[in-house]
Amino acid sequence: MGIDLSREQYLTLVKLLQLGNWPLGLTEADQDLVSKAEDLEQYIFSLANEFEAADEIYYDREEEYYYLSENLKETVEAIIDEYEEEVFWDQLTHKLATIDLKREVNINATIEEKINRLFQLKARYEKYFLENGLDNIDIL
Repeated sequence: MGIDLSREQYLTLVKLLQLGNWPLGLTEADQDLVSKAEDLEQYIFSLANEFEAADEIYYDREEEYYYLSENLKETVEAIIDEYEEEVFWDQLTHKLATIDLKREVNINATIEEKINRLFQLKARYEKYFLENGLDNIDIL
C-alpha cells in the first residue's frame, strides 16, 4: 500500500508528527509508544527526497538521525509556544477559580450552580490577567 502525497502534504505530515511526538517526550508516557512514534517519525523523515523536501529535512550521518531544517523547526516551535501560552493562562485561571469556588462552595448548590459560578470566577481571572498579566502577583 502506498500513500500519494504532495510536497505540501508531506511537510504538513512532518509538522504533525513533530507536534504529536512533542508531548510524548515530556511525559512518563508508555516508553514503547514513545519509541514507536520516534521510529515512525524517522521513517517518514527518511522519505524527504521522494517528496522533494530534502531542503527541509537533513540526515546527520554521524548521529544517524534525521532533523528538521531551522526554518521548519522554528515553524513547529512557534506553534508549540503559542499552544503553551494558551494552556498556561487557561490552567492558571481555572485553578485559581477552582480554589475560590472551594472556599465559597455552598453544600446545597446544584452541580449546575457550581459550574456556572466556576465559569464566573474564571472569567474574572481572565479579565484581570488580560489587563495586568502577572505584574501584580506576589507569591509568599
